Amino acid sequence: MYKKIFVINDHSKCEQTYKESIEYLETQPALEEKVATHIWTYRETADLVPQTTTNFGSGHFFPYAESVYEVESSCELALQGFYRQALAGLRSVLELGLLSVYFDVNDTAHIDVQNWLASLEQTPRRKKIFDRLCGLDTFRQFDRRFNLLQRIQDSFGMLDRYVHTRGYEHSGSALNRANFNRFSETSLKHYCDSLGVVVRDVIVVMLLKYPIGLQPLPLTSKFGLNGPVGGLLENHQVELMRCILEPSEKQYLQELSDQNEAVQRTVRHIEQLPDLSEEQWTQQAAEWEEQKKALLFKN
Repeated sequence: MYKKIFVINDHSKCEQTYKESIEYLETQPALEEKVATHIWTYRETADLVPQTTTNFGSGHFFPYAESVYEVESSCELALQGFYRQALAGLRSVLELGLLSVYFDVNDTAHIDVQNWLASLEQTPRRKKIFDRLCGLDTFRQFDRRFNLLQRIQDSFGMLDRYVHTRGYEHSGSALNRANFNRFSETSLKHYCDSLGVVVRDVIVVMLLKYPIGLQPLPLTSKFGLNGPVGGLLENHQVELMRCILEPSEKQYLQELSDQNEAVQRTVRHIEQLPDLSEEQWTQQAAEWEEQKKALLFKN
């Protein structure tokens, strides 16, 4: 009987691949910046998911939160040379990101997510997801102009080939040119390009549902440490999203946001609030310290 695990593709090969991946990206600053920016933007976009007294803690946030975990995991896998598994992870990112909006098309994610969240029903088929997303006027209009639906379907089709290992071309052996992990410039670049497409398109769908996402708001100066949780973004978060969008699509989405009266009412309301005084900042800081001490004492 064997007492120790022995595999051809041992961890030393993963470590060597990771080392070579990082060294390669350091010689390709534009590519490294692209990957870093897209992952950071995707993480920051989580703040756009509304958190209200009605839906807070309901589980409605789970699809997007899980997709953030998946995007980071897939990147780590790609750097270690698990290219096929990394691309399969991007498929989960795309599906979960779309599900986040799918459940909230009618602003009832806190209700509609429950059976799926509890594993009582299967993940909706893509046609059902697409049909429901098309229930958003903004999605239909954007799709007519930019062919978004076909773009997403094409991404699914490409990523499916790796999930199901559709022949040698879409296998780990082909991506590594070996039966163990090793660095491949072509495969890493393919992953990075795929990551960019998936992240951009999920964020576009998010902005079509939550157009306030392109309105930079002075949340810190107005609310201090006690700002709104979810649904609103600071300037640096909006700038991140703008920098990964295609110019023509960015202009369209910005106009959509600027012309939305509900969005503009919220913007005016927040901008008209007085900035916090120094005394209010000091009070908030003291209250946070007390809360931190209470939690430490409790634990």
